[in-house]
Amino acid sequence: MRRLTTTILFLMMIAPFLIASSVFAQTPKFPIQDDDELRIEEEMKKEGEKKQAKEKKDLPPINMVFVKGGCYEMGDFTGTGDDDERPSHEVCVSDFYMLETEVTQELFEAVMGFVPSMLYNPKMPRDPKDPVTYVNWFMANEFIKKLNTITKGYYRLPTEAEWEYAARSGGKKEKWPGFNNEAETGNYAWFTDNGDEKLHHVKSKKANGFGLYDMGGSVWEWAEDNFDFDYYQVSPKKDPYGADFSLYRAVRGGSFVDAPFKLRASYRYALEPSRRLMNVGLRLAE
Repeated sequence: MRRLTTTILFLMMIAPFLIASSVFAQTPKFPIQDDDELRIEEEMKKEGEKKQAKEKKDLPPINMVFVKGGCYEMGDFTGTGDDDERPSHEVCVSDFYMLETEVTQELFEAVMGFVPSMLYNPKMPRDPKDPVTYVNWFMANEFIKKLNTITKGYYRLPTEAEWEYAARSGGKKEKWPGFNNEAETGNYAWFTDNGDEKLHHVKSKKANGFGLYDMGGSVWEWAEDNFDFDYYQVSPKKDPYGADFSLYRAVRGGSFVDAPFKLRASYRYALEPSRRLMNVGLRLAE
């Protein structure tokens, strides 16, 4: 009896620690790179420093499109989207610029001195005119920081509100970037039906009403925002900037391996900022 009582008391004492350990184990964490991957990445960056452009004239053209700001109904205005696209709500964005295409391997390599697929997928075919991929949110911002140093510019990632406004040609009632008829998807985007599971040259499909290419399909594009599933319920009207905190960052636009539903202008998706994928890249705003 004494032994049983002692055992019960012991279990009562350690129970809070067991519960805490269980909760901690279930808490989402950012993927951690292993030591070998970090070492190779650092070596690649050091090697790349020898090839980095030093002046703006050494970079390929960076064609930014002026986007006149305005107010629009952000989110699922059709009633056919997902819960995190609702409620649709009025948002007003200030004037900004958006890169005509996704950042290419050519531009990324000129700034950073390497192409990420050299490390993460060496067998992947490389083409300077294809969008750069295997770029996580942190590396995207590191690239932008170095680009601004070279150009003395103010480049950045777009917010979700800016991205959707630009994708919908200025907040028009466009279900997809530049069009409303799903049958036209192949004219504007590389996606699951025509993407052949590989990257394609930027600017090889039709542009939307703002002259922006590949806003739907091709590769997912990082946004600046922290991702919050319920953010639209509390979003401010003027230049919303996303949730104050999240374990995830927003990506927009779908990719060459996604169906048309995910290419919709209001479709939202989230990734850990440390995540690198073969179909995720970036587009610049300013």
